[in-house]
Amino acid sequence: MNAFYFLAGIVFLPFIMALFVPLVYKLLKDKVGWFAAAVAFFCFVLIATIIPKTYAGEVLSGNFSWIPGLSVNLAFYADGLSVLLGVIVSFIGILIFTYSNKYLSKDEDLVRYYEYLLVFMGSMLGVAFSDNLIQLFIFWELTSISSFMLIGYYRKTPESIYGATKALLITGGGGLFMFAGFMILFSVTGTYGISDMLTNPAVIDTVKNSPLFTVILIFILIGAFAKSAQGPFYIWLPNAMEAPTPVSAFLHSATMVKAGVFLVARMHPMFSGTTDWFVLVCGLGLVTMVGAGFLALRQNDLKGILAYSTISQLAYLMTMYGFTTAAEPGIGVSAATFHLLNHATFKACLFLLVGIIAHELHTRDIRKMGGLRKEMPITFILTIIAAAAMAGIPPLNGFLSKELFYESSLHMAEALGGGLAYIIPALAVVGGVFTFAYSFRLILKVFCGKRTTDPDVPQHVHDPSWILLGPAVLLAALIILIGLFPTPFIDYLVQPAINAILQDAPHLHAALWHGITWPFIMTLVTFALGILVYWKYDAIAAWQTQIREKHPKISINRVYNVLVNNAFDFGAELGGMLQKGPPIGYVKSLLIFSITLALIPVLYFLLLGKPIFPETLDFSAIASEVLVFILILLAAWGAASLPKYLSAIISLSACGFFVSLLYAYLKAPDLAMTQLCVETLSTIMFLVVIMKLKNKEAIRPEKTRFKLKNAIIAGACAFVLFMMLAGADLMAPFETFSHYFIENGIEMTAGRNIVNVIVVDFRGYDTIGEISVICIAALAVYNIIKSRTAKQESKPEEKK
Repeated sequence: MNAFYFLAGIVFLPFIMALFVPLVYKLLKDKVGWFAAAVAFFCFVLIATIIPKTYAGEVLSGNFSWIPGLSVNLAFYADGLSVLLGVIVSFIGILIFTYSNKYLSKDEDLVRYYEYLLVFMGSMLGVAFSDNLIQLFIFWELTSISSFMLIGYYRKTPESIYGATKALLITGGGGLFMFAGFMILFSVTGTYGISDMLTNPAVIDTVKNSPLFTVILIFILIGAFAKSAQGPFYIWLPNAMEAPTPVSAFLHSATMVKAGVFLVARMHPMFSGTTDWFVLVCGLGLVTMVGAGFLALRQNDLKGILAYSTISQLAYLMTMYGFTTAAEPGIGVSAATFHLLNHATFKACLFLLVGIIAHELHTRDIRKMGGLRKEMPITFILTIIAAAAMAGIPPLNGFLSKELFYESSLHMAEALGGGLAYIIPALAVVGGVFTFAYSFRLILKVFCGKRTTDPDVPQHVHDPSWILLGPAVLLAALIILIGLFPTPFIDYLVQPAINAILQDAPHLHAALWHGITWPFIMTLVTFALGILVYWKYDAIAAWQTQIREKHPKISINRVYNVLVNNAFDFGAELGGMLQKGPPIGYVKSLLIFSITLALIPVLYFLLLGKPIFPETLDFSAIASEVLVFILILLAAWGAASLPKYLSAIISLSACGFFVSLLYAYLKAPDLAMTQLCVETLSTIMFLVVIMKLKNKEAIRPEKTRFKLKNAIIAGACAFVLFMMLAGADLMAPFETFSHYFIENGIEMTAGRNIVNVIVVDFRGYDTIGEISVICIAALAVYNIIKSRTAKQESKPEEKK
């Protein structure tokens, strides 16, 4: 099969199937989630067929010319990295759709829910397989839009609306910066093709030597950081937890938030090996890792803990991809790519389990929980596995990732040299300590001790059905399998992705035991300090709360709220200034602007001492037209001053007919006929309205002073227009392109009336727009008429 159609089928299948969800819902009702799961499974199978090819080092690619004039193609590209993300998205999608069948009640809007999830999955697959920057941006923003819909799924909840709006503004806004970076990158490289840039050393050297290198990098990273909740952009992810738990597990732990990390990995060959890349990616990653891990200690909401842990874990990935020097550009690539897979397994598992716990206890407050290990033993075991993997405890896959992270941080310190460089592995250990502490608390506070006596919290709970437990069991099994037998997963999934990022990359080796090494010692220190931090957990959380209460202004969330609220207030004030109500104010502003604009060229010619009118201007040549102009002026004066409506309308119509006569004299019969038809119709409409009026006399309450002012304004406008038209020949005219229509009109449209051909064919979109405006106006008039009719019909009923 053609590679383009194959990859396009994978990407667009969820979009197409989303259209059939309403129809399938009528057949399956609340079991419609199984249809969505089947779509995800089919996508997974198709992607899985590519794995042998990427394992052998092959690449699938294909493109279709979309907008050739702008170098924009519909292009798809499947290498090891895109296949890895595609496998994660489709496989987690299967589990989420399956889980949702039991998690959501029959009363929920299931059609909307599964439509949005399928659109999101298709958008993420589009991000994974796109080979064109513009195409990537479109799918990128589609993930933000579908995420907005899913976070705001509970439309009547203020928290959901706030979280959805916040996520859209931050991730969508970051995407616009990324788009600007893509535009500048195109100006440097001359192509939007991602593989064209990344596989061409000459293009990479051109970008790195460009004076715009830092600007491009910053703009693209803003988009990546915003999507992956890094640095100051992290604030949207905790509020996104208002979405249903399956959505949080799918979007905000395993897939969407990894889009930013994926972009960093994809652009790694072009920007790595530079100081800018190291400082921005590694530096912000380390700060976010430690900061988010520290803030997680204060959280009491189960999903809040996982939200901050996700931010911290994503920062692990950013930090490792940021490990780079000119001599060794890909120090952390292998560790980061392996952790990309591992994090998806244990974090999605944790979110699904948290959904089960919150569903059973009717609360997400960890302070109201306890003692669940006996009542929910299966959930307890699964939570231990997932949380221990996140904490980096052997023999689970998270331990292997953490060891590789520590090893790459030491390698980075050695490559940089100097004692200060060892701050990097020290901060890595601090991040691991915080991760261990909140993972340990998650297990002990929920499953050990005694539960609160809160009447809203059930005292007797149990493990749910296997539809809810099954996906978590499968993920927990993968956590153990990858930890015990990492080689198959590395060989078929991780190593091809590493090779796609880093040329001549060494083969990744991961094992549970490498002897007594520095990474192993760092792990022991992490466990010891993690237990110490857990011992002081409440004191640290109380200290954070106290600092927040004392200094409420020190908050990125406050900055966001002030900016958004001020934007609304500023918009209201500006709107009040610009739209005061009476149209006379708008007319005056427009008039002043037009006069000023027209006087600029006049003053220019006067200052240069040049004549305003062309020397060839011969007023005698237009004497034959003067009579028509005089008639137009008399008719216009009559329309403005005659006391009776009927005579004023006749004068106005006469003005239009005289203009039509002028068009005919100037040999423009089409315009003359159009003007004649319009004036005839307008006259009839005016007369019909006049017949309905009781008073046939025009009411003119304006004073003479007001009339004189209007006359001066009208005269000034006429004078300025006359000056512009008279001096038009002083400037070099624009090159005409009428010859194009004349030469191609018959061949391309088979039409012989050049005016009609231009309006209908060459300017067809303009005509459609004009027709649309007329249709909208007609609908508005129809609604007004119907509303008046409805009011009249309702009056007798009201009297009754």
